[in-house]
Amino acid sequence: MRQNKRKVFLLLITAIFLAGCWDRIDIEERGFIVGTAIDLVDQKSENEYEVMMTNQFVIPSGLGSITQAGKGNKAFMNVSESGVSLFRTNRKFSQINSQVPFYQHLKVLVISSEVIEQPHLFSDVMDFYIRDHAMRRSIRLVVTEGEANEILESKPENVDVPAMYLDDLMESTNNNTSTIKPTHIGQVQEQILNQQSYVLPVIKRKGPLAEYGGVVVIKGETNQMVGSLNEEETSGLGFMDGSTEGGVLEIEVDGELVAIEIMQINQKLKMKGKKLPTVKADINIEIKGNIAEHFGEKSVLEEKYVKKIERAAEAKVKELTTKTIEKAQQELHTDFLGISKTLYESHYDFWQKVKDNWGKGENYFSNATIQVNPNVEIDRVGSSDRIKIQEGE
Repeated sequence: MRQNKRKVFLLLITAIFLAGCWDRIDIEERGFIVGTAIDLVDQKSENEYEVMMTNQFVIPSGLGSITQAGKGNKAFMNVSESGVSLFRTNRKFSQINSQVPFYQHLKVLVISSEVIEQPHLFSDVMDFYIRDHAMRRSIRLVVTEGEANEILESKPENVDVPAMYLDDLMESTNNNTSTIKPTHIGQVQEQILNQQSYVLPVIKRKGPLAEYGGVVVIKGETNQMVGSLNEEETSGLGFMDGSTEGGVLEIEVDGELVAIEIMQINQKLKMKGKKLPTVKADINIEIKGNIAEHFGEKSVLEEKYVKKIERAAEAKVKELTTKTIEKAQQELHTDFLGISKTLYESHYDFWQKVKDNWGKGENYFSNATIQVNPNVEIDRVGSSDRIKIQEGE
């Protein structure tokens, strides 16, 4: 009897472990989503909006293989649904698509600027993507003017899936100072929780392709778009907050054009004065670069000329950062430079005194004195001084 009871007990224990696949879904039944776009459809009431969600599903048969290249089958399918609740809208996809939406491979989330222009709507949209356990915090977030779903149609001839093309496009940020590093929804969640202002990268449709560059500014209190930065202002921001890793800086020295390839940028923000009503901050920027291109007859091997290039580059960085600071303080009155973050992390007691009047009321941020101190160092000037013979030689 005892042996029979033991056998029954062991069978029951085994049955518990065998139940691990009760919610299994076959891979053929999953609809793999790699890109999503959110557009504004209509405003139902003061705080209620109807939005459209467009999901880009991968069609595995269209991807083919090396031996099947050129079959011409489409590798993706864009499907749209509208509703007030994104959670409920997401459930609608199961009614029109036989496959269950699967978001664990979602790479790019494109938001229309019309969505972010509404107060608090963007944070409501982000709530769905942050709260859902199936969403990864590494999903890249971009903003576009006009219809976001059109961006999911951007596709060069050598790419099968637009969302994969957009994801790769964001990897080239170190080649251009007018772009910033990709922003992930995990970073945005942190900004929303701390009610800190921030920027989001912009992507635009350019024929069959897409163009990645520029940013929009989001005010922390309302999570609402309050403006945008042009290429020069975006460059200035990148030098100050580290959102740009490299790129090319074009300057003019004695009437000759010089292109500097930026290899490294380091920034350090220091609070120099915390006596109200004036707050003072220094942003020290260290830049290392190489001379990538030089137009003119002067020798880049002369130390004096290289020093002149370095000073001209510092003046250019100063000019770009000044434009960005003026845009932040005088036009947008929004601290997207990260000064409030430094105060919160390193000067918490002082931040408690000024936080309610930092971007509004007394607006200590707009009245703050922000000094930028750039230092440029040229490491290499190239393998040759001149490659052409001047006339008369």
